[in-house]
Amino acid sequence: MNFEGKVVIVTGASSGIGYELALQLAQKKAKVVLVARRENLLDSLAQKIRQEGGVALPIAMDVSRRFQVEMMVQRTVSEMGRLDVLINNAGISPAKGTLLENSEEDVRRTMDVNFMGGLYGVWASAPHIEKSGGGQIVFVSSIVGKRGIPFNAAYCASKFAVQGLAESIRPELAKKNIRVITICPPGVDTPFYINNGKSRRREFRLHSAQKIARMIIRACENEKRELLPTLDAKLLHVLSFFMPGVMDWAIAKVKKV
Repeated sequence: MNFEGKVVIVTGASSGIGYELALQLAQKKAKVVLVARRENLLDSLAQKIRQEGGVALPIAMDVSRRFQVEMMVQRTVSEMGRLDVLINNAGISPAKGTLLENSEEDVRRTMDVNFMGGLYGVWASAPHIEKSGGGQIVFVSSIVGKRGIPFNAAYCASKFAVQGLAESIRPELAKKNIRVITICPPGVDTPFYINNGKSRRREFRLHSAQKIARMIIRACENEKRELLPTLDAKLLHVLSFFMPGVMDWAIAKVKKV
């Protein structure tokens, strides 16, 4: 896909991967719709994009509310004239500790944002993308949507659900000329950990949001089915498939279970 002139919605655009995706897509002359809850950060990003000659529409809303997602898509089409790409990037992970220590409220909120937010996005955007002649729906999932890890049960479950959703609708939407792309990054150096009250300390290095965003855009341009963007993501996936018992032991050691 050539992004020039395309209208692209990016959820979770106020920071991290979403922020970098918006900037880099605008540099490729896409018209970017910036979606997140923090209006002041969206306005600042939109101003930055406009100062560099780009087109940006900030919309502050909560992706876990279906009516807000529908209104966001309607406003996009009304003001931009069309919709070509939806990038479901918004995500949270408020639950801490083991599953037995997690509250029902945190687990439900995680599923509402990470999974239901993407589902609402598909329902709202797919008819408009089809009317534009086709396009893409992108899910920024995670490598832990392919391999669960301790102390992240709710987040992992939400990302596994995203993977299942994407795989299920991929052949359904192909008939409408809508390609479904899943992205499974490992740990990325973003405000995600601080925003969710988690330690930034990791036993492995975090990848830059700029690099991951660049790889996501390249995957969309090449219309890949799925992207595991880094070597550590690929290794975790492959080793978990061929040696699941060994990986259970290794991950438990690393996470100090």
